[in-house]
Amino acid sequence: MTDPGFFFGTIRKVGGRLILLAGLLFLISLGPVDRARGASEQPGQGELGLLIRNVKSGAGFTSDFVQTLGAPGTSGNRSEGVLVYRSPGLMILRYSTPPGQWLKLDGNRMALYVPQNRQVLLKTIRKHRIPETPAILLASIPEISKWFFVRPEGTGSEKKGDRISIVLIPRHPDPHLAQARLTLLKGEGVLTDLLFMEQNGTHLGIRLRRFRVLSHVPGRDLTVTVPEGTTSAEVPGAF
Repeated sequence: MTDPGFFFGTIRKVGGRLILLAGLLFLISLGPVDRARGASEQPGQGELGLLIRNVKSGAGFTSDFVQTLGAPGTSGNRSEGVLVYRSPGLMILRYSTPPGQWLKLDGNRMALYVPQNRQVLLKTIRKHRIPETPAILLASIPEISKWFFVRPEGTGSEKKGDRISIVLIPRHPDPHLAQARLTLLKGEGVLTDLLFMEQNGTHLGIRLRRFRVLSHVPGRDLTVTVPEGTTSAEVPGAF
């Protein structure tokens, strides 16, 4: 299992507040998008608009996920489970691998339950420069251009249902997040991947499967419990 201290030290990679979640495999050297290039920017902006409308049409969404978290120069550790998101900015990840572990992201607060240690690790993001966790990033999608330059990737010949990626580059240099990437299904407004890359090479990738927008998110799906005798500890250090 990923070392909890390392996990909390890198989870901010998404930039402003929202998951989880840095980047994956390599740093894409892209410059800021020039607004004069509106024609080439439209495909990505259009797909982002579809995602915004899709997510805002319900109270949240659920999905199976596979998460990869890695230190600089490594391929990362893999874990998986089920994710539930409720707008605005509350996300629960229940892990099947490692079994019994969960992560809760609520605003600027994070809690990670490590069953082997019978301990909950707590972290607070004290200063918000950009959306820095997957949960806050998702909550910030309607205002994504406020925080990031948006640059679509692809040939422009993709058909409906094909994957299309959008690179997010912080509008102002961030000490932690280098860039993030959202991957969507073209023409469907369905999110399939979130990828975050720290300046130091730490990366976090979340692949979503069976993504489904919910008209209602039951309270029981957002409740987390811990066994009696579980301890808690605040992880020091400001983001």
